[in-house]
Amino acid sequence: MANFGTERVYQEFEPATRWTSEPDAEILVADLPGFKKEQVKVAVTSTRKLRLTGERPTGGNKWIRFHQEIPVPLTVDIDSVSAMFKDYKLYIRHPRIKTETPQTKPPAPVKPPVVAKPHDQHEAKQSHGSKPNDQLKHDAEQKAGKVKSGKEGLTGEPKGTLSSKDHEEKDKVGAKWFEKYKEATGNVVKEAKSKRQLLCNLTASIVLVLLILLYARNAVRSSLVWNSEE
Repeated sequence: MANFGTERVYQEFEPATRWTSEPDAEILVADLPGFKKEQVKVAVTSTRKLRLTGERPTGGNKWIRFHQEIPVPLTVDIDSVSAMFKDYKLYIRHPRIKTETPQTKPPAPVKPPVVAKPHDQHEAKQSHGSKPNDQLKHDAEQKAGKVKSGKEGLTGEPKGTLSSKDHEEKDKVGAKWFEKYKEATGNVVKEAKSKRQLLCNLTASIVLVLLILLYARNAVRSSLVWNSEE
């Protein structure tokens, strides 16, 4: 007959524990020699600790027991903890928390702007521009030469004696051709000045366009360098 009045005498036992890792979980292994599955309890406390308890008789009124609390890693899911007892070993599996990394689409490649060559733009501008200064001077000299030759043909030395009437007509014709020569020369000079001013404006515009294109090319290069280094 069992002696119900006998009090139990407990011997404290501290099981050996160790952590092992798997690709998707952390596993705590506890060595419990002589214990059976029904003699062991596993619980997770509200303070994120794993509580292991158990007791078994060793003979008569003598018992062996253990009580141990082990902190649970922050990287595991405490709601999915599972336990398995085999060959006097307790395996407690802690699945890791799955973190979903947002998938960002790679940025679309930026196509560099098509920049026209400065040489081509310079030739295109020159094809629509005015004549060079040398050509303008040549045209002015030709017009002045024609006027001068006409005047000399009309005011040459007379073969015979001229009357006062002839002198007056000669002076009128000379004054008329002189006014035409002056007018033609003034128009040529005025045209040359306007064309020269137009050529200067055109040259300044071409230089400004080249500076803008050079700045745009440098900005695109720095952006590409800057994008390749990131």
